[in-house]
Formats: sequence, C-alpha cells, structure tokens
Amino acid sequence: MSREERQQINEWVAVRLREVMQGIVTQGSPLIPEALQDRFQFAVDELDRRRAFVEVTEALRLDEEEASERVWNLEASLDRVGLLGPQLALKLSVIAWADERARLAFERAGDLGSPDVLDPEDDSSFDPANPPEAGDDERRAVWRRARKLLAKLLKAIDDLLGSLISAIPHVGELITEVKQALESVLDR
Repeated sequence: MSREERQQINEWVAVRLREVMQGIVTQGSPLIPEALQDRFQFAVDELDRRRAFVEVTEALRLDEEEASERVWNLEASLDRVGLLGPQLALKLSVIAWADERARLAFERAGDLGSPDVLDPEDDSSFDPANPPEAGDDERRAVWRRARKLLAKLLKAIDDLLGSLISAIPHVGELITEVKQALESVLDR
C-alpha cells in the first residue's frame, strides 16, 4: 500500500468527512430540525473529544520501515476489503463525484438564503391534503435538494468507512453511528 493511498483514505475519512459533518451541524436549520440541533452539535463535538477522527489517522500511520509485519497485515486487510489499487480509486471517484454535487447544491442553497418558512414536511402537524400557503417553495426545494445530496455524499462515504472498519476493527465505529444519524435526518 502506498503512502498516497493511505493519505487518500485518511483525507476522506479523518479530514473531509469531519468537515462535512461539522458543516452540516453548524448550518443547523434548514438542514437539521431545530429540535435536534443541540444534540447533533454535541455528538459531533464528542467525536473530536473522543479523538475518533485521530483514531483513523493513527490506524493508517505506518513507521518508515515499510517491510514490517504490521505494514504487511494492514495491506492484506485493506486489500481484502477493496481499499487498494483500482477498487480504492473507484470508491474515491464516487465519493468525489457525490462531494462535488453536494457542495454545489449546498453553496446554491446558501446563496439563496434560508426559507422564511421551514419546509412544511418538517412540521409534525403537516397535512399534505391541506398544505400551508407559503411563497417560499423555490428556496425550500433548493434546500431539500441540498439535504438529499449531502445524505447521498454521506452514504457514498459509508462504503469507504465500512470497508475501513472491516479491515481495521473498531476504527471509525463511533463516527459511523453519528454519520448515520445525520443521514437519516438529512434524507427526509
């Protein structure tokens, strides 16, 4: 396994995923319902306090001695789950594609600003047979698309993170739990 491959995995899991999750939580509404914002902020902050992202970095860090048994075992585990060579390149390409789409949608939503009235579907008393009259449909639709694409990005990262957890047991499990909760809230 090349140093570059380890750096790419680390970049997406320990750096970029952290940034995406922190950006979603920091944005808050209309990405995350107000009732859940504090809990998500605490959960993402807890990942940093518990060094969950650093754990990934440390698991992928190898000594300069490239012929050690630890290096061989790590490479064998990563190869078994498709985190080397062409399989890794494919996974990273899919994530980069999803990232670009989500980032552009999120930027567009941010440029438009938050809707004056939140998405009626976020209201538990919403009655689709009798929707409220609000003229903010375009902004709500743009934010809804941004939420969906961010959820798809997190799901694309699932493949990489799931493979990493299979290769190195217990690394990234805490991240996965918080990320999946974010996915379920975004994918509404």
